[in-house]
Amino acid sequence: MVVLPSPVRERKKRETWRLVHGAALRLMTERGFDAVSVDDIVAAAGISRRTFFNYFAGKESVVFDPDPDDPALWAALLAERPAGEPVWVSLREVLLGYTAATAERMLLQRRVRLASPELAGCSRELADQFWVAIREWAAGHAALDDLRLDLTINTARGVLNTSCPHWDADTGIDGLHQLIRAGFDFVTPRERTTS
Repeated sequence: MVVLPSPVRERKKRETWRLVHGAALRLMTERGFDAVSVDDIVAAAGISRRTFFNYFAGKESVVFDPDPDDPALWAALLAERPAGEPVWVSLREVLLGYTAATAERMLLQRRVRLASPELAGCSRELADQFWVAIREWAAGHAALDDLRLDLTINTARGVLNTSCPHWDADTGIDGLHQLIRAGFDFVTPRERTTS
């Protein structure tokens, strides 16, 4: 017999995750990643170290781990894409939708990265789970062999991972969206003309 977690317990887990995450990002934005300890985070969130480590592997995971509700958000964004839409257009629109929906978190993450030399070189912009979900969706919606599917997904990931370091957080999420659109435009295959 499988016992499913209660909705109340799941809601409380999400609330605790967000409490810890928010407290950590606020402290890191104010002081810098390197100057904030796990003890500082647990004090600000009013939790124990044990509770912190039930939710996060360490300080870096506080910055990069997706929100517990993100998989449902990804699924909703993917489900909104119209049938027959080119997969490349769908990938761009899903990235724009996801970054818009998580704009506040992304702005805080960007500011934390800029304030921390330790995180500045980290290329992990979104959790790998996001790209796994995107690939699974694209495999069912695009008539591409595995090589072309992986090239398409990795190119979209490259656009995001290249756009983020160039993003000035003072431009808000619109600034990031401009970079993402420009990146997709740059790498979109153009029809070749012969002279």
